[in-house]
Amino acid sequence: MFGTAVRQLGYAWSMMSGRRFRLRDVNALADDMRVTLETFGSPGEGADDMLAGSDPELQEDLTRRRLRRTVRHAAAESPYYRRWFETNGVDPGSITPATLSTIPPTSKADLRGMPAAFVSDRARPVVLAHTTGTTGTPTMVWFSAYEIELMSSMSALALMLAGNLRSADLWANAISSRSIAQILTERAVTRTGAAFVHLGAVDPAVALDRLATPMHVPGKHPQITQLNVTASYLAALVQEAERGGWQAGDFGLSTIWSGGEVLTDALRVRAEHTFGAQVRDGYSMTEIAPVGGRVCADGHLHLPADQGLVEILDPVTLRPAEPGAVGTIVVTPYSTYRDTTLLLRYVTGDLVRVLRADEQPSCALAALPATSRVLGRVSPGGLTTRDVLDVLQAEHALPLPTRWSLEGSLLYVVAGKSDAGLLGRLEERAHGLPLDGIVLVETADDLPAPCRLRADLLELSFERGL
Repeated sequence: MFGTAVRQLGYAWSMMSGRRFRLRDVNALADDMRVTLETFGSPGEGADDMLAGSDPELQEDLTRRRLRRTVRHAAAESPYYRRWFETNGVDPGSITPATLSTIPPTSKADLRGMPAAFVSDRARPVVLAHTTGTTGTPTMVWFSAYEIELMSSMSALALMLAGNLRSADLWANAISSRSIAQILTERAVTRTGAAFVHLGAVDPAVALDRLATPMHVPGKHPQITQLNVTASYLAALVQEAERGGWQAGDFGLSTIWSGGEVLTDALRVRAEHTFGAQVRDGYSMTEIAPVGGRVCADGHLHLPADQGLVEILDPVTLRPAEPGAVGTIVVTPYSTYRDTTLLLRYVTGDLVRVLRADEQPSCALAALPATSRVLGRVSPGGLTTRDVLDVLQAEHALPLPTRWSLEGSLLYVVAGKSDAGLLGRLEERAHGLPLDGIVLVETADDLPAPCRLRADLLELSFERGL
């Protein structure tokens, strides 16, 4: 007990000071939590305080200190930011949350164009991660052993406390193997005592067979209980399950974790019915790790303030978005967690809507900053990805995963065949959106522009034995 208390104090000191964590403290805390759960079945009273929001005044002070350290590290160690501060004659020590806007936002193009310029001079890189590149050229981000170990152990704590992951669970990852999430999730899951299955982004029919097949692993549930997917791959699994006559009772899933793409309520409900499991929506991104968010029961995205400073900026002017307006998520990951690829005010391109004063959350996560769920990207006419998917995925006659594209204000949708009744229902549901019409096409090749989905990143060679 004394050792646990000391480790908790060390963890709290790092959280308060903004200095590097002692990995042995964080690792041991995760191990202590695992033992507690295996012994008593619950984490105990107050254990979830580590994941809760702190007092607003204290949080404001912590934000100032963490940001000051982060900016100083970036200005001293990163060639990109060192050049900017020297050229513009700005003292890194003068930057506060109120003056952070004097530093121009960092775009994806900046990072893609010269990734090495963002790597700290003092870094010890061990893993180069690539984004999937579904929305453009893949972005490269280096990570150190410290970052990987820290984020994995903290994720393990979160999975046990907020995700109810237990040592008897079987977790399957069905995401691209090139993602840093593959490494982090495997380490986090196995630290909880649960077993990890490299399912991979394989053919949906193969995935369903593996999800339904008993594993016969000592000390574990008979079948896979936890599944980690992207939203479009989840849609592909739902479609294949419905076509193949699979029932919820065929699976042992309790939780499906969805991220990386817009998840609609329609798809979530349909997946929960198909698999008999709760579908949980979240937000994360390789470039801004470990900053991420959870979607609460009320449909708000909560982005904790302890791992990075999050701004919601107008996507055009890059000035703070007003309440009720759509803005892009801009993140400065704190140097407490990041010591290799250093980023200040990184523009993710993911859109959310700023909550109005009359819609502030009252859920269990109300102490954490909140926005709307991720809206995706926006068209020149103001149509977001979520606007389109909310309309299309409410119609079960359309094939999954949903494929569409815009040409001006015309929405083209892959329907498989012409159907006047289907078109009429879609037009009715789309009433009020800035569209001049909907055009049904037979295949994705008939779309005026490619519809890129993470569900298309299949690793078929795994199944062919190549």
